[in-house]
Amino acid sequence: MNRNISEKLKILIFIILLISSQFVYAGITGKIAGRITDADDNVPLPGANVVIEGTLIGAASDMDGYYVILNISPGTYVLKASMIGYESVTVKNVIVKIDLTTTIDIQMSTEVLGMEEVVVVAKRPLVAPDVAHSQLNIEAEKIKTMPVTDVTEVVGLQAGVQGLTIRGGSSRQTAFIVDGFIMNDERYNKPYTSVSLSTVDEVQVQTGGFNAEYGNVRSGVINIITNEGGRKRYSGNITFRYQPPGKKHFGPSVYDPDTYYTKPYLDPAVCFTGTKNGDWDAFTQKQYPSFEGWNSVSEATLQDNDPTNDLTPEGARRLYCWQHRRQGDIKKPDYVADVSFGGPAPFISEMLGNLRFYASYKDIREMLIVPLANESYDENIARLKMTSNISPDMKLTFTGMYGEIHSSSRYQWTAVPTGDILRSDYEIANLVSNGNNEVLYVPGWFSPSSIYRNIFGIKLNHVLSSKTFYEVILQNNINRYKTYEMALRDTTNRYEIVDGYFVDEAPYGYWAYGTGSLEGMRTGGWMNLGRENSVINTTSFRFDFVSQLNNKNQFKTGLNVVYNDYDIRSYTSNRNPEGKTVMDTWNREQVYRVYPYRIGAYVQDKLEFEGFIANLGIRFDLSDANVDWFDLDRYDEYYEQGSGKLIEKEAPVKKAETQWCFSPRINVSHPITVDSKLYFNYGHYYTEPSSTYRFRLQRENNGLVTSIGNPGMAMEKTVSYELGYSHNLFNQFLLNISAYYKDVTNQSGSIYYENIFSTAKYYKYDNNNYEDIRGFEFTFDKRIGDWVTGFLNYTYMVRTYGYFGYTKYYEDPNKMRDYLRMNPTITRPYPTPYMRANIDFHTPLNYGPSVMGLYPIGGWNLNLLTNWNAGRYTTYNPENIPGLINNVRWKDTYNLNLRLTKTFKFDKFSLRFFADFSNVFNTKFLSYAGFSDSYDYEYYME
Repeated sequence: MNRNISEKLKILIFIILLISSQFVYAGITGKIAGRITDADDNVPLPGANVVIEGTLIGAASDMDGYYVILNISPGTYVLKASMIGYESVTVKNVIVKIDLTTTIDIQMSTEVLGMEEVVVVAKRPLVAPDVAHSQLNIEAEKIKTMPVTDVTEVVGLQAGVQGLTIRGGSSRQTAFIVDGFIMNDERYNKPYTSVSLSTVDEVQVQTGGFNAEYGNVRSGVINIITNEGGRKRYSGNITFRYQPPGKKHFGPSVYDPDTYYTKPYLDPAVCFTGTKNGDWDAFTQKQYPSFEGWNSVSEATLQDNDPTNDLTPEGARRLYCWQHRRQGDIKKPDYVADVSFGGPAPFISEMLGNLRFYASYKDIREMLIVPLANESYDENIARLKMTSNISPDMKLTFTGMYGEIHSSSRYQWTAVPTGDILRSDYEIANLVSNGNNEVLYVPGWFSPSSIYRNIFGIKLNHVLSSKTFYEVILQNNINRYKTYEMALRDTTNRYEIVDGYFVDEAPYGYWAYGTGSLEGMRTGGWMNLGRENSVINTTSFRFDFVSQLNNKNQFKTGLNVVYNDYDIRSYTSNRNPEGKTVMDTWNREQVYRVYPYRIGAYVQDKLEFEGFIANLGIRFDLSDANVDWFDLDRYDEYYEQGSGKLIEKEAPVKKAETQWCFSPRINVSHPITVDSKLYFNYGHYYTEPSSTYRFRLQRENNGLVTSIGNPGMAMEKTVSYELGYSHNLFNQFLLNISAYYKDVTNQSGSIYYENIFSTAKYYKYDNNNYEDIRGFEFTFDKRIGDWVTGFLNYTYMVRTYGYFGYTKYYEDPNKMRDYLRMNPTITRPYPTPYMRANIDFHTPLNYGPSVMGLYPIGGWNLNLLTNWNAGRYTTYNPENIPGLINNVRWKDTYNLNLRLTKTFKFDKFSLRFFADFSNVFNTKFLSYAGFSDSYDYEYYME
């Protein structure tokens, strides 16, 4: 980057920091508001004091009796109102939610000699009047009884959410926020969701209608609030979850001698004379690969004029067994260890504003469905949160996090590593079923890969009055990606498999190029070519200013700056043990260093009237790639072999265009009665395209450009509408019905270009994709009950998607006509409904007879979590009929998991035992990953 530009940007950020010391981000606190009146004649009482017990936070009522207390962390509080000449009133069970208003109206009676204070218990209405969007809030105690181990599983309980995909939008369209700090990795804007469940106080999921304060987000906002640590006492939590070793699929082990991958080569009936010798019927032959037999293989080794590889039929079979000796059956358990502890900082707490801390550590091991370079997915994360009230009006919070992920790269031959690593059973099984049988036997078929994450943040919260505060957040995220080769192979021929025939340790150990193996399986080499050593360094600054102007208007404004340093070093390498490149053909690279930044600002007003509550706001976003980019014609010579090596030195360049946009946001709630409301929201939402789409320059070793980015792409856009209705039934059930529509444009996609001589053929990225997403959601929630609680939700969603222009351009008109004939630009819409239900049967903690201070019958929870998904559509088109797409459908799937929990309550701690049962009814459903290869799939479809 030009040094002058860099220095100017630093000066700009510094000026913004100085100016912004009176503004900040305020999406993770709530407020308490209400009116204080005389109990006898209902007249307002000005000057009454309202205080949250145990804190210095409070307010005084105005001339009309109204009071408001802003900037309250989510939780349950006790509120106390007092006034000279009136009896004090204590209100218990005052629940504060993220970004919502808790209304507590208080009536005070004239003081009577000898009368005690009045104590009342607040009841939060089931229908939250100031929520104008679909939203899920789950508290820590509820999470602990559910059969979940990760925050993403909790998030996925909301209607319209599947994993981190919210209402059809990918995970990179979702903001994941912990205590106000953004957890998204700016490389792809994908959320990093590993949070210790033992530290979570509350999870909030917004699936639409989020306010103007949220930028670089289009589909959803996930807010996590974690434990702060006590001021006077210590507390902690230890959770350990263990799953014994065992298969993660139905059917026999893929390493069984009778499996698809080995039976033709080991079955005595056919392995020597071939699968077509008559011992297998036609049906059996169709189920397995065709094999000529070890007799034929032996004869070929004897006739190839190479005496070093001469093998008898039995010797050939033994060599096959040696090269396929890896047994990848799972021998180790899965586990999740989750430990947290916090409280006042020893010895120095009072001197440093009641300094308190909360630390957590989470360690995960998930054995992969079949072993790769690593046999398991391993993740650990350590987090420290420290909080200090440096003055009665100022609160300082520090957060630090370090996490590691270890697995294998998903690198494929046609591209360099992209930082993604393998975890999903389906994805790994699918890699095997797509003809990569070597994955089962070659430990280094995929490169070992790791991600290291550091997050550091400081937040200053300053209360100017009970009605005004600001908050400043400075944050730095560093994500390091490392993909590397395994240990080199020992090529010493010291293993004797038959008399006088020695081999090395293949397929173990790294080997960069092809070596001899049997039956076309590349067990000798051609593995593990992906390499990466990339660093994504993101520095962000946010501020928000919040003021309750009067009892009807809450004003917010703020600004944020995000500065990225993308140091991408991703490439392939096939060197020999001496470090020399064997074949340049397979070497490619994607290397760049850029410094993009973006700036956002917003204003919004929350209007609160008796029958009308609205959040009205507008946001401005600016995105600057901050780079000069190549100004090339469609079929320019710089895309070709040789010339591509000169592209940085000789190709003309121009400044990438700065992108900016305005985003109106309107959220309206209309309480009809205390038990019902209508709500509506509308908004424009934008996200930056993925960094690799903007800045990549991927080339083969010979200079041939295979893929190039486009830093001038517009920001991806979603215009969203939602209309909903909520109703309280019998003060126990909450019914919510909503319908939504999302108009998605400027979405990124690749376009292929090929010149007339095929000397230039590459992919370039542009804003050429669109979607229309519409859906209907139904939620029936029982939140209150001493014995039974739970919910049922149903989602019906339809997506139409396509692209503008074409996804391939050929200079050859014949190729272009063939492409247009087979590729429609739009898909027909198809519904993807799904449903979830959660039922929690529980007994009160102190229910039943007591035995030595314990309650054997009390404290039990049986939590059932079930889901149903309609079968997805897929294409079966063996005749290549033009335009035929999504014409068949898989069967519906369903599942039931449960957790049985017993809680023992002691004087100063609780002990909870639980057992999780997955797939209680052992249901089986076929997926594409269950097919052995493409032929197996075709036979099934026929």
